[in-house]
Amino acid sequence: MPDRFSVYGRMTARPGEREVLIERFRDVLRLGIPGLEWCSVNAALDDPDTIWVMQIWTDKATHDTGTRSDPVVAATGRVMSLLAGPPEGSYGQVAYLHGVSTA
Repeated sequence: MPDRFSVYGRMTARPGEREVLIERFRDVLRLGIPGLEWCSVNAALDDPDTIWVMQIWTDKATHDTGTRSDPVVAATGRVMSLLAGPPEGSYGQVAYLHGVSTA
């Protein structure tokens, strides 16, 4: 599992737009982006407009290629248009993933 690349992000929708933001994010995921192994979109309990996104990719190269494809760029633009401000996030390397064999 040493090559798996992870993305953690926080996005805040314009007031009252969180459900639309989640649906637009789901539209991005429905594209079937190669290399994206797992994604979780989570509604924050403490903020009615915020979502947290966690992704696991096969590696950084597939992330970079997948997120720069024309269909993903277009769908991501529709997500970004709903945000109250820039997304926040960070990148990492998966050190352990419960329930997944590392052999």
